[in-house]
Amino acid sequence: MKDLLNAGNPVPWKKRGLIFSPTMLGFTHGSHPCAIHFKDDIFVVAFTCRDKFRRSHVFLSYATVENGSMVLTGTPKLAMEPGEAGTFDCDGVISVCLIRHEDQHYLYYVGWQNLPESLWICDTGRAILDPVGLTLKKEFSGPVLGRDKSNPLFAAATAFHITGNVWHTWYNSGVKWEKTAAGWHHRYGIHHASSANGVDWVCDPGMCIPFADEHEYAFGRPTVYVSAGIYYMWFAHRATADVASYRIGFATSRDGLKWDRKDTLAGIDVSSEGWDSEMICYPYVFEHRGTMYMLYNGNGYGSTGFGLAVLEKDK
Repeated sequence: MKDLLNAGNPVPWKKRGLIFSPTMLGFTHGSHPCAIHFKDDIFVVAFTCRDKFRRSHVFLSYATVENGSMVLTGTPKLAMEPGEAGTFDCDGVISVCLIRHEDQHYLYYVGWQNLPESLWICDTGRAILDPVGLTLKKEFSGPVLGRDKSNPLFAAATAFHITGNVWHTWYNSGVKWEKTAAGWHHRYGIHHASSANGVDWVCDPGMCIPFADEHEYAFGRPTVYVSAGIYYMWFAHRATADVASYRIGFATSRDGLKWDRKDTLAGIDVSSEGWDSEMICYPYVFEHRGTMYMLYNGNGYGSTGFGLAVLEKDK
């Protein structure tokens, strides 16, 4: 990948199509997919579906990953529901990142809480994944990263990396809410925090990647991949002067703190027709047996399910 980027070439992602469509009774969407290796060519995939009240729930499934493909196996299992009344996740739980540390598997998730006038809060929780039983157990009733002196509006962490004993996260923190004629309008961006245990975080000031211009106002679900000392980030972003919906952007860094934005090299965009022709968002990048994979959502913030793209090796 480094050679491709040094040559100024976009990352050569090849779309493989939809791998999950929301057909389960009583639920819609299949958003925020993420995956972690279990054994052999078997992965655990987490994703988010909405019930009839639009509350997000987390489902788990096994998947076989081999030869540039991913196939979900079995029936997806409901593994996490919204929390108790008044808690940070009482109005929904959203899967964002699976990570392994010292033989323990974790799912970081975003807890959703609705406020009056269509305002909302989304902070970060952590759950323990049992990949054998395909279950999730929330570690805490409250968030592990949330509103505080550094994040007055919300803190939704979606990308994690561990270097030695230092945990890193790249998370969306609210910048401000603006009252408009159409209602409240949000602005939020990607920030960085570090931790010694993945639970107690020290947040760095400022956004990792500034807004491109006066039109851009939000970044969605960054994913970070590290190789040979280089950090690669794909992220959803909106909007431009001509496009209101999400697109996928790209940035690189040598330390995970200072980023060089290179959206033209992201290598993936909306299709000319079909399930991801209007929007492309919520990327999740991982590697298996030397092949790079990207899970991502399309139209309607995942209302059409999620698909797969694979990095073409011969490019």
